[in-house]
Amino acid sequence: MRTAQRSQRSAGAGNGAGTSKLVVPALHPIGMRNYHPLLAENRAVKRVSKRVAVVVLLVLATLIWTVAGVAIWANRQMLDTKNWVQTSDSLLRNETIRVALSNVLLDRLYQSAPVETQVREALPPQLQGLAAPAAAAVRQAASNRVPEILGSDAALTAWEKANEGAHKVFLKIVNGDVAAGGEVNLDVEQLLKQVAAGTGLPSGVVDKLPPQYRQIQVLKSDQLKSTQDAVRILKSLPWILLPLGFLLFAAAVYLSADRRRGLVYSAACVIFAGVAILAIRRVAGNQIVNALADAPNIRPAAKATLLIGTSLLTDVAWGGILLGLLVLFGAWLWGPGRWATSARRAAAASFRDRPLLLRGALGLLLLLLIIWGPVPWTRNPIWILVLIVAAYVWLEVLRHRTVKEFPDAQGGDLMRNMRGALPRRGAPAPAPAADDHLDRLERLADLRTRGVLDEAEYEREKAAVLSAAP
Repeated sequence: MRTAQRSQRSAGAGNGAGTSKLVVPALHPIGMRNYHPLLAENRAVKRVSKRVAVVVLLVLATLIWTVAGVAIWANRQMLDTKNWVQTSDSLLRNETIRVALSNVLLDRLYQSAPVETQVREALPPQLQGLAAPAAAAVRQAASNRVPEILGSDAALTAWEKANEGAHKVFLKIVNGDVAAGGEVNLDVEQLLKQVAAGTGLPSGVVDKLPPQYRQIQVLKSDQLKSTQDAVRILKSLPWILLPLGFLLFAAAVYLSADRRRGLVYSAACVIFAGVAILAIRRVAGNQIVNALADAPNIRPAAKATLLIGTSLLTDVAWGGILLGLLVLFGAWLWGPGRWATSARRAAAASFRDRPLLLRGALGLLLLLLIIWGPVPWTRNPIWILVLIVAAYVWLEVLRHRTVKEFPDAQGGDLMRNMRGALPRRGAPAPAPAADDHLDRLERLADLRTRGVLDEAEYEREKAAVLSAAP
């Protein structure tokens, strides 16, 4: 120590009276950087900071994924003519909605003068005073007949054409292809004519109706500007939110100390986002029905309309849930858990000796999923291609790891293990091997040396073995 102090003083004298240089001995605590307590504290702070960052990224990604799901539904429902027409067709096929629509159409026919006028003209002069009661009686009789008329093929075709035409006009207006001040109207003239013919009303009664009775206004001209702005935002939202959600999930996985576990958490967040969308649909739907359907007699029709109109939102939610489950299964099978390790050990021999059979089995499962098509993305060619590539990459990586992890696996290990696990009548219980825990520890050390297990996985499995030791 004195030698070090003398070296410090001699260094200060050599540099002149005005300057001095501190010489840190090699054994000084500051010089021992790798073992300094401040360095350990900094590492702990960094670990905590990373954990907080991962949690924040997962929360943001879940929120963005949820909003993206709603935006995808709005795009597919509002801006796709085919989906609009299919939803409209489903609406008219619902009996509750047909009854409500029949009342609307009958009101349009009987609230105007032509029906009563034509009934009066058809009656003798001495009975013309009964025109109004007669028209009301016809309307009462027609109310039971109209829902059946609206469910006919002719009525459904007329309804589909009316909705298709209205939606095309809507797209032209919101895209700015027509002059400002345009309106979107649903033409129900053909439906009114079929209702009139089916209920025995005088011919030509629909032609004498005012124009506003033959149309249902969907979009007013004073709503044009706000609708155009909303559509522009709606078109861009999925293209912004989906990639952003993927990036946030990827960043969370990258910053995780255990990236496999980070992938598990990300998959769980995707599943949670799908469940959240279903909850939003239910809660918001009830609020909308309560706000719009004041009269009790129209609440069933309003609820049925909402359920059918948001059916695509349900598809989006279940699509996210299915995607999360697939990723969760893949990450789980890759992990060091007891069940996952047993599954890999049982399949190790097949992975090594029959890889073509496993690839064919995976292809069959993917083909069955595509044929089933439970959610929209399983019917999209681009997403199907992404799924196939990801599935086969995962299979090959898992196969190579499993073969390396269990090089001595033999065919039939799974069945032998199952038979060995079943109790035999009259057979004494096998005594536990004394060296079983030592063998497992040696095997874990070997897996860590070969790089199959990282340090965190090794420590976790070692702790599990030691805790189970007698």
